Amino acid sequence: MPNDYRQLPGQPRAEDFVVEVPAFEDDRPQPEPEPPAAAPELVAATRFAQSSHATPTIRRTQLRAGLWIAGVPIAVLVVIGVVQVVLGITG
Repeated sequence: MPNDYRQLPGQPRAEDFVVEVPAFEDDRPQPEPEPPAAAPELVAATRFAQSSHATPTIRRTQLRAGLWIAGVPIAVLVVIGVVQVVLGITG
């Protein structure tokens, strides 16, 4: 049997555990610079303009609620109408 297992390996070196990650340039869009603090109307207008391009989450929620509120009763009326036509019930 060879002498491979008579001696433990030496201590690991810290350099063996270092991983180098290449740097990358941040190409995300940067926010517009804030206007001077002396012009509160300009600050408010700038923030309003920036938020107008954002995803309209409130409108989307209102649309979903409106579809449920209007859609469910309309669907029930359609089902009732189809059942009456199929069964030939006249009122």
